[in-house]
Amino acid sequence: MALPAMVVMLAGCQTGQEQVRQDPEAAFDRCVSKVAISNISAKHEIAAFMGVSLERMPPLLCRRLVDAMKTGRLTFSDINRLQFDQSTDIWKVIKGG
Repeated sequence: MALPAMVVMLAGCQTGQEQVRQDPEAAFDRCVSKVAISNISAKHEIAAFMGVSLERMPPLLCRRLVDAMKTGRLTFSDINRLQFDQSTDIWKVIKGG
């Protein structure tokens, strides 16, 4: 996988955890909008990693990220840790686990 492209795309989805809790649907909409304008290669890679079609990937990815942030399973810093190749549960969340 082209990790740098995926990190950039996921960083575009980040939003404050408090914002997610206050208005999860707005956070979901922002994420889907940002994924829509992301690099096509990164979108293909994430869709392949998730095992879903390119069309299903944006809403499914964003739903998983928003739900995980809403429940506290992921935090803003989990996405940031990707840039430094540090441990995070984000890959499990993206995979649906």
